[in-house]
Amino acid sequence: MCAPLAALSLAAALLPYSRAQAQHNATMYFMRDLPAVNSLNPAFHPEAGSIYVGFPLISSTYVDAGITLKGMNIGNILSNRPQVSSAAANPSFRESGYANVDVNLLNVGAFVHGMYFTLDVTEKTRFEAAFPSDLVKLAWHGNAPYVGQIMSIDGLGAYLSSYAEVALGATKEVVRNRIVVGGKVKRLMGVGFADLNMGRGAFISTDAETWSTTVGIAPEASIAGISSNIPSGGAFDYDTINNSFEFKGFSGGGWGIDAGFEIKSERFSVSGSIVNLGGIRWSAKQVALQKGSLIRSFYGVQNNGETNNITDIIDSLKRETFWGRSKKTLQWMSPTLTIGVAYHLNGHFDIGALAGITTSRYNSYPLLALSLNTRRYPINGSISYSYAHSHNLGMGVVLGRRDMQLHFICDNILAASYHTAQKISIRAGLS
Repeated sequence: MCAPLAALSLAAALLPYSRAQAQHNATMYFMRDLPAVNSLNPAFHPEAGSIYVGFPLISSTYVDAGITLKGMNIGNILSNRPQVSSAAANPSFRESGYANVDVNLLNVGAFVHGMYFTLDVTEKTRFEAAFPSDLVKLAWHGNAPYVGQIMSIDGLGAYLSSYAEVALGATKEVVRNRIVVGGKVKRLMGVGFADLNMGRGAFISTDAETWSTTVGIAPEASIAGISSNIPSGGAFDYDTINNSFEFKGFSGGGWGIDAGFEIKSERFSVSGSIVNLGGIRWSAKQVALQKGSLIRSFYGVQNNGETNNITDIIDSLKRETFWGRSKKTLQWMSPTLTIGVAYHLNGHFDIGALAGITTSRYNSYPLLALSLNTRRYPINGSISYSYAHSHNLGMGVVLGRRDMQLHFICDNILAASYHTAQKISIRAGLS
């Protein structure tokens, strides 16, 4: 039973560009008294009680954010003078930052005729940005070390999406006290979506003779969930983009599925799941430069004392003509694959090991974690240690086993010192 776990752990360790954790909930995974654990593996159901209701808006709220760039942390990002020397020393081919917020609007679960049924309504917001390593090096070292070179900024971009998720799930014991399977079908309703990238072939170069810096970009954006007077199939100017947005409601729809299993014995249990598999098709407006690309050179301080710096590229864009058209855009979700092994030490404690990986548009985020969990107490808890790039210590507490539960979980309590934290992951609620 441990072979899949070992294979997944090895794959996660070998994946390139995999730095920070995202959407794994390492501390909560083995907290089986908590109804919200069903969102991580649909084969899981609460071990205390036969029905639960999560209060709207306060049943569970989850905030997860981080940056993959080694040497950077929350303290640096918030500082007026960030220390990025270590970050520029050895960046990966592509780095990224991300933020996820889940707000549970309604959660209901109940046992009916030996099966466990769930209904979950959740508002989810996802953000991710990517920046190539050449841009990180240029920001720290300046252009002097790269005179005569062309530095690629291909891949520089970001996206933001917000959508409502309505999930219907069922869990069934197929072999008594041994094998449990579960699954969910999700209806995804898109609220808003924005996708911006600098285009293929984007570059920055410095001429060896004149020391002029040339920037070449082909900016393109797709926007959904916002109404505007941007014409479809026609040209328009910058001011049309800048002064015409207002929220118009749902403009995307799609489907998703979760699936999971658990195999149990007297002492051991092995579980696995894949969640957030699916996508949303958006009715978007696509905006791009009419001539395709913009190439602009900057020469620093001129003989007449006037400056010509890289910030002038905004003014250049304002003078350009854009092209807009309606387009169907498919956005895939960020699926998470996990495999866990738990060992029952006694009637009060479990230990567990968890391996997983979340794939997203710009990066893959692996997870390796160990946990210790209490059981059968009015106050239940979990302590976890997880590793991907940074070492994270997590802690979770559940107050109450039946009738009412209050939970607070943090996957990285080291984030209390923002000078060293690269990520923050917090979940709290009442059910």
